[in-house]
Amino acid sequence: MKISAFVALAGVSAQAPAGRIFFDEDLPCDDFDAKFPPSSFPDMKTKCKTKHNAKKNKTKTRCNLICNNGQENVWSTKPIKCKVQRTSNGPVPVGAYKWNPSSIDGVNDLCGIKERCSNPKNMYNLTNKLLSSEKFTEGRRIYYNFSCADMVTENRVFEMMPYPVDHVTCTCNFNKPNNVRCKWSKVKNSIVRCVRKDRENKFNEGDSGFAYDDMYESYDNY
Repeated sequence: MKISAFVALAGVSAQAPAGRIFFDEDLPCDDFDAKFPPSSFPDMKTKCKTKHNAKKNKTKTRCNLICNNGQENVWSTKPIKCKVQRTSNGPVPVGAYKWNPSSIDGVNDLCGIKERCSNPKNMYNLTNKLLSSEKFTEGRRIYYNFSCADMVTENRVFEMMPYPVDHVTCTCNFNKPNNVRCKWSKVKNSIVRCVRKDRENKFNEGDSGFAYDDMYESYDNY
C-alpha cells in the first residue's frame, strides 16, 4: 500500500507542468519576491501591497508579477493572495501562511509577446481606399485609430473623415490564463468608411452617405 502511494506520488510529480512555482505554507508573505530572483526571471518584477486591519487584527498581502516589456499577463491583473491562517478549519495549520493560489504554472512564458487583436479587418469592413489605421496599446486595451486621405475628384479636393467612428478598441481578459478572451468594440453594420467632412452634419442626421468611384478595395486583396 505504501509502495503504491509512493509510486502514485512520483507519477504526479513527474507530470507537474514545467515552470510551476509553489508557495509553501512556511513561505512568509513578505518573501514573495524570493521566489522570483532577477537572475532566474530577468524579464519580470514583483509588486506587493500589504493591508492591516487593526480592528480584526488581520493582515493580507496581494502580489502581482509585472512584465518589464509591458506585456499583460494573468498575474499582472489578478493578485496572488497571502495571509496567516488563524482558524483550525483551514487548509493549512494555524499560524502557517495561506497562499491563494498555492502554485502557478507557465511562469517562463508569462512575458512572451503574444499577438492578440492583430487584425481588425477580420472584424470590420475596412476596405475603403482612403481609410488607414494606426495601432497603439494602453494596458489591456488595444486601439486602432482611423484617418482618411483627401479625396480628389474633377480637380477638386475634399477633406475626408472616418465614419461612423474614428477608432475601435479590443480589450483582453487575462483572468483565466488558459482561456484569454478578447472583445472588440461594436460598430454599426461593422463598416468604417471615409466620408466628406463638409457633410458631417448630414451623416449624423442619418444621411445614407456619399459614394464615390472605386470607394472600396476588392475583398480579394484581403
